[in-house]
Amino acid sequence: MYIILSTGSLYKYSLPEIFQIAKSAGFDGIELLIARNNCNVGVDYIRGLSHEYELPILGLHSPFMVCDGWGNFCDRISRSLTMAMELSIPLVNFHPPSGYILRHHLSDELAEHIRIYRDRLKHSDIVLTMENLPTMRPFRILFISRFLQRMMNNMYQIIEFAGESDIHVTFDTTHVGTTGVDLLDAYTVFKGKIENIHLSDYDGRWQHLLPGMGYLPLKRFLIQVKNDGYDGAITLETCPAAMESEDKVKAEQNARMALAYIKDVYGE
Repeated sequence: MYIILSTGSLYKYSLPEIFQIAKSAGFDGIELLIARNNCNVGVDYIRGLSHEYELPILGLHSPFMVCDGWGNFCDRISRSLTMAMELSIPLVNFHPPSGYILRHHLSDELAEHIRIYRDRLKHSDIVLTMENLPTMRPFRILFISRFLQRMMNNMYQIIEFAGESDIHVTFDTTHVGTTGVDLLDAYTVFKGKIENIHLSDYDGRWQHLLPGMGYLPLKRFLIQVKNDGYDGAITLETCPAAMESEDKVKAEQNARMALAYIKDVYGE
């Protein structure tokens, strides 16, 4: 098991600033989120940052928005895989495409693309994961009725598609929180497929808070993950506001605090 920092947590900072904070706070590595402000940074530059700060890039998050030169949804995943191969990044994550209201557009076409991606990866050690996404705010109240959860909750759609497509899952705790499903119950559904955990808290209104700042039972969740022998990545993925990113000193303090929260459970 290793604990890494998503660059998305501080996406308004430059990559060198994020690497510096991650290194100073004591993270094991970086999850690189490809976004509009870094999508055209060269592979050699990223490799140089990793060497300079002695911090491996252990995950790559494919763009979930249109980025200059990255093409359509499937093109973005394909280019992410190419970058991962060039940089020896062991895991690539992508968001499923949006669909109608509560569902995702998990079509036969996407399944065929995933077969192509898996064929490209068969001689590598790179793991491809798909992330569970949040329920849209106007529809969260619907999950008061547990009878509606399987019919309308995209969480179940994601795990079914991942199983059918033989890929793994990045399990996002905040996104589970928005569905109204108990976090540990959701973990039980997903755990055989999880290769990456996006860890953050949720208070019923704001997503991607620092661990301990919402109502999700994150410590019980981490204890269960530890007891199950999980050995993949735990990725701190908060929002810049939660990290108080307007103040770099506070941002680094919050990064340290979140790391200590996780390590407290793992006894490191």
